[in-house]
Amino acid sequence: MNRLVIPGLTVFLFVLFSVEHSVGGERQPMLAQAKKSSTSQDVVVAKVVGQPIYQKEITAAFRALPPRARRAGLQRHYNNLLENLVVSKMLTIYGRRLKLEDTQIVKRQLKRAEDTLVRDAYLGDLVRKQMTDEALKKEYRALAKKNKGLDEVRARHILVQTQKKAKKLIKLINTGQNFAELAKKNSVGRTARRGGDLGWFARGEMTKPVSDAAFKLKVGQVTKDPIKSDFGWHVIKLEEKRKRKIPPFDKVRVMIQARVGQRLSSEIVSELMRQTKVERFSFDGKQPIAAPRVEAPTQKSNTKKQPK
Repeated sequence: MNRLVIPGLTVFLFVLFSVEHSVGGERQPMLAQAKKSSTSQDVVVAKVVGQPIYQKEITAAFRALPPRARRAGLQRHYNNLLENLVVSKMLTIYGRRLKLEDTQIVKRQLKRAEDTLVRDAYLGDLVRKQMTDEALKKEYRALAKKNKGLDEVRARHILVQTQKKAKKLIKLINTGQNFAELAKKNSVGRTARRGGDLGWFARGEMTKPVSDAAFKLKVGQVTKDPIKSDFGWHVIKLEEKRKRKIPPFDKVRVMIQARVGQRLSSEIVSELMRQTKVERFSFDGKQPIAAPRVEAPTQKSNTKKQPK
């Protein structure tokens, strides 16, 4: 079956299937504490002109944050989330006093929002019906088989914009200066604050020039010459080597759910499109146009980590 690529589908599925989990599969402590009480849904965290804002609204706002932001925990964002909700509630109250909900512009926007909710609910329901434990475990077994025993490395890098600076850093490292500290001070990549730590990766999972260079090194070695990639010039140090370990199913269940959900959604949409009569026209509405080509399903992902 051919597969349609749906813009924004990945984000929708992540929210749909991982909303009960924090990054890494662990619940945020404050979030877990809120769930212990069956009455936590009714906890009032603020009042605006007497109208309550509930704890569950804070929880929902926190879950809507990007994964990177959620790592800091709910407590870190609590004040900002609360103030955003307070401002939102205030503006809503004043807008309703003017009966703005009865204006045509608001009604049109409500209709669009309703259509989006109905669309997501319909697709989500179809996906959930097919997302059985057996389907998830089958996907897990396939990934485990594919990844078992793979060689992987953990490396650090310093990313700079010029070859000249990269060569200068290599000389400093060769005189005994600490690689991680030099990365923190000089790297222009996001890994700078971690001392350039790229984490673990197998061949082909990192941008090719970086991956190739890292796998040629021995543990503790640094590249003799700068490595060029699309992102700039890299100085790379190999920290460790190992055979890839397969985590238990429960540890990666959320990731498996998102992966299976995305595949099922594409298959469901493709099948529905096959059954549905659709007529397409040019922008001026005068000329019929053909349906877009669809991608054939592939088992291998070409997504690679970016050494930032």
